[in-house]
Amino acid sequence: MKKSIGRKKTRTAVFISGRGTNLKNLIKYSIKKKSPISITLIISNTKKAKGLKYSNEFNIEKKVITFKKRQFAENEVLKFLSKKKINFICLAGFMKILSKNFISSFGNKI
Repeated sequence: MKKSIGRKKTRTAVFISGRGTNLKNLIKYSIKKKSPISITLIISNTKKAKGLKYSNEFNIEKKVITFKKRQFAENEVLKFLSKKKINFICLAGFMKILSKNFISSFGNKI
């Protein structure tokens, strides 16, 4: 993935559940010089998500977290987002409902 020169881009995580069509378009957009985002993390709720292949293709870190126990999963995701200094989340075909607590904990930047 190309590095931005000049304006600092917003560190972004994209949440997916499936093929990753929206993810691929977001990645292509993020690579453009004038894009305000840098996709630095892909999170999926299933290891079967075909969109995870883009992590290798574009050298983006990925993380799979199952949501069998939603509160536990959301806490794990929040910790990981904090560790990776993520400032923005894009939900790109993510097929799980995030709790009001999760959304407010992340500062409503989703």
